[in-house]
Amino acid sequence: MLPIYLAILDGEKDKNRFELLYVTYRKLMFYVANRILNDERLAEDAVHQTFLKILENFDKVGEISGHKTKSYIVTMVRNTAINLYNQRKRRATIPLEDVEYCITTEPISVAEDLDHLARGVLKLPVIYKDVLALKYVQEFSNDEIAKMLDISETAVRKRLERAKRRLEEILEKERSTDGN
Repeated sequence: MLPIYLAILDGEKDKNRFELLYVTYRKLMFYVANRILNDERLAEDAVHQTFLKILENFDKVGEISGHKTKSYIVTMVRNTAINLYNQRKRRATIPLEDVEYCITTEPISVAEDLDHLARGVLKLPVIYKDVLALKYVQEFSNDEIAKMLDISETAVRKRLERAKRRLEEILEKERSTDGN
């Protein structure tokens, strides 16, 4: 795919910078997308779409190996993967034979709990979503997140705390509206 991306760019300097970006981040991007989608084919699509979006704004990309660039790329591929996941979920169909199995009075399954949690996270402001994703999906330390986002470690801890509190409020509000 790299030759296709390079054909879009003008100038040898931009091509060399993009090639470095591609080589540096493609595996991380695939990892991020695949963790969200759990489907290698869709993860490849998410990475491809993300590279095309990056190409549209390539003049705004700073130092290739910088933390801001890494954070930008992780955020971009994560959002693309979430969009693909939501599209796939909307199109999901259940075979007629399985309909009876789906209609049950049993407690909410783990998958439904995770889906409920994911919807709650999507309602959070971006600064909270990003720090939660970097911490719990990407499993970066607070110190690494602070460097990526160019903020203090204290700010990372505070954002995580606020994100959790806000998420609890969102989930509690949804529980109370579902119960009435």
